[in-house]
Amino acid sequence: MAALAMIIIAVVFISVVPQVSNDFWLQAKVGELIARDHAIPKTILFPFTEIRDARFNAHEWLPSLLFYWLIGLVGEDGLPLVMGAAGVALFTLMAWLAYRRSGKNLPLALLLGFLAVGIENQRHFLRPELVSLFLLGFYWLLLDICRSRPRPLAWAGALLVVVLWANTHGSFILAPIIAAIYAVGLWLDGLRSGIAGNMRPKQIPKAFAIFSIAALAACLVNPFGLDLLQFVVNFGHADTDKMIINEWMPTFNPGWYEVPAVWMGLGCAAVTATVMWVQWRRLSAVEALMFLMFLVLALKTVRFLVYQGMVAAFVLSALAAAGQQGAKTPVRVYAVCAFAAALVLGLASKFGNAFGAFPHSALGISPSYTSFMIKKLSAPDLQGNVINSYELGAELVYRAYPRLRPSIDSRIDSYGGAYTWLNGRLFQDDALLVDYVQKYDVRYMLLSHRDFRMVEKLPSWTSGRWTIRAMDQRAVLLQRSDLPAAP
Repeated sequence: MAALAMIIIAVVFISVVPQVSNDFWLQAKVGELIARDHAIPKTILFPFTEIRDARFNAHEWLPSLLFYWLIGLVGEDGLPLVMGAAGVALFTLMAWLAYRRSGKNLPLALLLGFLAVGIENQRHFLRPELVSLFLLGFYWLLLDICRSRPRPLAWAGALLVVVLWANTHGSFILAPIIAAIYAVGLWLDGLRSGIAGNMRPKQIPKAFAIFSIAALAACLVNPFGLDLLQFVVNFGHADTDKMIINEWMPTFNPGWYEVPAVWMGLGCAAVTATVMWVQWRRLSAVEALMFLMFLVLALKTVRFLVYQGMVAAFVLSALAAAGQQGAKTPVRVYAVCAFAAALVLGLASKFGNAFGAFPHSALGISPSYTSFMIKKLSAPDLQGNVINSYELGAELVYRAYPRLRPSIDSRIDSYGGAYTWLNGRLFQDDALLVDYVQKYDVRYMLLSHRDFRMVEKLPSWTSGRWTIRAMDQRAVLLQRSDLPAAP
């Protein structure tokens, strides 16, 4: 089938990209410690300052293990291919969900599966969030089975998904809410249809209401118990929320106005809302409430736009099942599939995928170390404490801990705003930097070029206290000038 082939080629092209999330390296290191020690780290552990004893809520411990095993299985060079496979797998999952919900409308299912992957592509990174998107898709699929014909095996499978979700990513809190939306929505649908005397439509909402409570209880099946639930609920009000973190910034922050991926997500939501408005007579309350919940999240914080394609597949597939199809409609939809895939391929070939990356290439985007810097950091004589730029800490931990200890890594929710601000001030306040270096016997600095330009203005640099040990297009490694020269 030409349309399917075109879609698969497009999905592979936009998905086979380098790993550009610095969180991945830290999570892989945490996974290594879990595999080695058979215990989940309870403190920040890696830095050389007192902050190392601060509490670390390793709520993403299960993907951390997965990432560690994944590197052992395919190697670092194989990670882009894993990303490609993940893109195809997500397309398959969402297309299957749409196929089932649309009354086996294959061309529409292909189009909606492609839409889901296209919008997700803005955050197509090897992160626990990606794993959670698969869990969300499976969860919808199982709940939809129970919606049409409740089965004990499907209920049990859905609870298992919740348990896995709770040990994977903080978005697990959506699981009981989604089940409650099914309960309320089906109840409202029953009221609207005026069904009387038939007990089955009345029993299903009750079953979903009971399941939502069971799902909430399943969220507690994790190494942290109730503390994890409290952590996730309070996260949005924590100090972290006040930090300048791109993925937690408001959706309509002016900084996003020139980012195409943001408008892709908002456009998808607008199209979905328009179709829902036009087809409101066929719209189930379940789909309406589901869309509204994810829309509120997306309008609040930019990172939640990633769900909009999946929500569109969920909602629009059900509307298609409720409508009538003309004889020529499937052929037209296949043509739309092929055209959409060709359009995406053309745009991605010129501009990159939704976050600007090309297959096996993410120049100017990736904070990952170059092979040159990896080699330099592997020198045996390089030992001690390192002041580093925020975005470079996670991979430093992965590459060189405990031989080298960073000042900070990417777990900003654990470090807090005050410590993160202090780390940034070291590159601007020379007196603070001098005291810090003396107090902690700092031997090296690993800086982004942005932070290095600030350090170049400080007396510590102009007086010759630091020398450049290595430099490439992504980072600068400085060494104290009173240390022995590199062999």
